[in-house]
Amino acid sequence: MKSALLGVFTLVLLVANGSEANAQSGRRSANPGHTPFKHATIEAGWSSAISAQKPMLVMFTTDGCVYCRKMEAETFLNPSIHKMLSENTETVLAHARDYRGLVKKLGVRGYPSTLLVSPQGEVLDFMEGFVDAKSFAQRVYPLVTKQTAQVGDAHTTMAAHTTDR
Repeated sequence: MKSALLGVFTLVLLVANGSEANAQSGRRSANPGHTPFKHATIEAGWSSAISAQKPMLVMFTTDGCVYCRKMEAETFLNPSIHKMLSENTETVLAHARDYRGLVKKLGVRGYPSTLLVSPQGEVLDFMEGFVDAKSFAQRVYPLVTKQTAQVGDAHTTMAAHTTDR
């Protein structure tokens, strides 16, 4: 499933254009002024993820989604989760109506749906429904720390080779 989503995600990002992506709904966080999400659009999050070489985490939401608000408040704003995500990922809160084509191509069936994508475009995880903080940490922590460690290892290795000259 991850490999199928990878192809879809990469293709959709390349094909997505301004009409859908720029029609942002202006949906506000459940906690205005204190949101765990850094970016208002997938495009902005993806650009930052590539630049920073960090995974991008997208939570798809809808109006009136009780479990979306619950996950935002109880999972994403949990101090440990918030710290892990802010240090290791680029986060996006995406309203399903603004990304109808992407939601359809990803096969999203319920909300919230959370997608974690490496800066290389590999789908690392896809979660449908509410995930509590403990379960979320157990699933996501190894994936995001592995990604940042790999980037760090590459920089360390490259630095070691350049100082040998």
